[in-house]
Amino acid sequence: MYHFFIDVEIEALFKMENKLKICPRCKGKNVIDMGDTIDCVDCRLEFEKIDIKTLKSNQILSISEKLGFVKSIKNNQTNK
Repeated sequence: MYHFFIDVEIEALFKMENKLKICPRCKGKNVIDMGDTIDCVDCRLEFEKIDIKTLKSNQILSISEKLGFVKSIKNNQTNK
């Protein structure tokens, strides 16, 4: 019984590691591990690992997209 739970945990960790080796946007495997982020060489976007670990791939924004969103909100607030 305990062996089953260990296998499940190992499989979950393996899937997570694989998930961090694939770009959530273009699904390319040409990514560079930068510590807390991964950089996709193919689509030239950078993603935070915490997002990849916790969100579905269609919910993940790149860092540049997040910054653009925040800038847009700030600009809307200053234009009022």
